Amino acid sequence: MKKWWFIWILLLCRHSFSQDACLPVYDLPVQKIQLSNSLSIAYVEAGKGKSLIFIHGLGGNLLHWTKNVKELSNHYNVIAIDLPGYGHSIQNFNAGEDYLQFYANAIVEFIKKKKIKKATIAGHSMGGQIAIIAALSHPKQIKKLILLAPAGLESFTEAEAQLLINATKPEVFEKQEEAVIRTNYKQNFYQIPEDAEILIQDRLRLKTCPEFKIYTQTVSNGIKGMLHHPVKNKLNQVKQPVLILFGENDALIPNKFLHPNITRQQLLDEAGMAIKKNKIVQIKEAGHLLQYEKWQEVNAAIKQFLN
Repeated sequence: MKKWWFIWILLLCRHSFSQDACLPVYDLPVQKIQLSNSLSIAYVEAGKGKSLIFIHGLGGNLLHWTKNVKELSNHYNVIAIDLPGYGHSIQNFNAGEDYLQFYANAIVEFIKKKKIKKATIAGHSMGGQIAIIAALSHPKQIKKLILLAPAGLESFTEAEAQLLINATKPEVFEKQEEAVIRTNYKQNFYQIPEDAEILIQDRLRLKTCPEFKIYTQTVSNGIKGMLHHPVKNKLNQVKQPVLILFGENDALIPNKFLHPNITRQQLLDEAGMAIKKNKIVQIKEAGHLLQYEKWQEVNAAIKQFLN
């Protein structure tokens, strides 16, 4: 009897370890807020003062904001979230047809449940497009916008959109080997820092986890969502002050394969013309994941914008 009891304990411990091993490790304690649609949003929080909420981009999690949270929490109440389907928020959910509006609504509900009157939201890449949608649909909850290498400044034809959707089905991400994953991460930087290995290992670890299919479906749906809800023609409706940050060596925006003749400067000029209250900063020797690669410069620009 004792033998079977001992085996059961070992199996239980092994199961618990495997579950924990499939979650990313953050510097701060993970908290969760339950939303009205039975989903929960995981987040970390530090500091006091003005509320600043970080939204990660496609395929990421709040690890992408680690360096920003650590320093900026000395000045503000900083919150970094895991969008549903990512990080500690991995779970099955039905976002409906408008994936990014679903995310925007979830963030606004999060703000309300945290009893924050007005928040500045900072979004990276897809997170930037989500931030724009949130500001347009829920202007009373959003005080300012910080957009880091935001998606949504570029337009895609129906044919281009379908090409992207066909090339980014869940099984494509499921089959990616380590060499491809490493190459993809390298493309996010001007010069990949040594500590980006943390992000790579997080992605490789996930490949071995039961939730991996949820993750790949979420990434694929995120791409469809960005294409389904364009915001470029609505930028002139944004009333909040906006800070746009871009790395001068961003290799992902604009899409070099589909739009070889469009420059980043063109996109920024068009966005600057459309958004009335804007400040645009380009950071030297920085790629797409600029808040990780050049966190000091990014943090300095954010502090100047918020003060």
